[in-house]
Amino acid sequence: MNTFDRIIGYSSIKKELMQISDTLKNREAYEKLGVSAPRGLLLYGEPGLGKSLMASAVIADSGLRYFLLRKDRPNGDFVKEIKTVFKEAKENAPAIVYLDDMDKFANGDERHPDAEEYVTVQSCIDEVKKEAVFVLATANNIRCLPRSLLRAGRLDRKIKVEPPHGRDAEEIVAYYVRSKKFARDIDVKAVAHLMDGCSCAELETVINEAGLYAGYERAEQITLEHFMAAYLRTVMNEPASEDDFGEDLSSEEEIRRQVVWHEAGHAVVSEVLCPGSVTLVSARSGAGRGGFTNYYNDRTRSGLYWRKSRIIGSLGGIAATEQKFGLVEEGGSRDLDAAFRAVRNSVTEDCACGLHLHSGGYEDSQRLVAEQEQAISSEVEKYFRKAKEILALNAEFLEKLAAALSEKSLLSAVDIERIRSECKIVSVAI
Repeated sequence: MNTFDRIIGYSSIKKELMQISDTLKNREAYEKLGVSAPRGLLLYGEPGLGKSLMASAVIADSGLRYFLLRKDRPNGDFVKEIKTVFKEAKENAPAIVYLDDMDKFANGDERHPDAEEYVTVQSCIDEVKKEAVFVLATANNIRCLPRSLLRAGRLDRKIKVEPPHGRDAEEIVAYYVRSKKFARDIDVKAVAHLMDGCSCAELETVINEAGLYAGYERAEQITLEHFMAAYLRTVMNEPASEDDFGEDLSSEEEIRRQVVWHEAGHAVVSEVLCPGSVTLVSARSGAGRGGFTNYYNDRTRSGLYWRKSRIIGSLGGIAATEQKFGLVEEGGSRDLDAAFRAVRNSVTEDCACGLHLHSGGYEDSQRLVAEQEQAISSEVEKYFRKAKEILALNAEFLEKLAAALSEKSLLSAVDIERIRSECKIVSVAI
């Protein structure tokens, strides 16, 4: 088994890691071309994305002896250890010095470019520059590291490891699901879309939590419902079921109906504009909580279209309650704030309504501000009318989704797709 096979997904990163490992294993082939192997590699990104696993794969595949440096002692002793480790690596070259969690080498949350630990690392890297010593480092927060340490000649390669998206997320979910007793009809894509933006560690935790829910119920298989319960509790910090809201669960039916139609409005507008973009809809309104709608951007649409669709979708909740109950609900203020912020940025920064409205350093101009505010209000009003148009043309979809949401309180992407397939969808240009 190839050591890189342990890394699930991240095909582009794996390809680059394999190429770097090859330069370490077959230096002669590169030296014949008059080139040298990279001096160092930094893997950086949020915690829980598998950076340490990637670094371990490079070490294992290279077959070189490695020397680990991890901050686990007082500053003075640690500085001495840095010097000792680099000296041992030089004496045992070719070798690898592995700097694990390098951003934690110096104390504090702010940047410490002159911290003794970083100055010592830089000095030691320069001392082994002509030796076959490769420096491999991981970091969560690259901003903590001095720029002088990151320059070419010290850490030549820098790879940002981001939360899995699209095909990468699906492969990781499929890997974790394979080792658990999930129902055969579990929709891996729906799970991956719901967890989009989450770390690999979060993916693994939620899937395991789903199994714990199933085990507690003495169920024979783990279902999508168990997964959604685990997702709500672990990622959204929401009760897994309405029973967990306690005695504060709203008993006012009218409030409950408004929440249902509000979230259904968000979902329908978003699904008409961007099919498959809604991953989860909740209409639970107990304990002071409102409902919510989660979205997934598959990144196949243009950035401009996605931004417009999100603005219109954010107004879909208010449009739905206005059409259904003839009122503008109090709970729609957050949606309006989000819409106005997004439109303000498109008008003043992206020049959506003309170059003459670009701020361009003239924010103090009262005339400019007045024209910008007028354009912003006009744009938001236009998007609101578009949301109402979409709902009116897709009334059947809205009615059926609201009915299902009223019954279940929680709809997955699978539920939404089923309802959508039963309705005639009328597309609307934006």
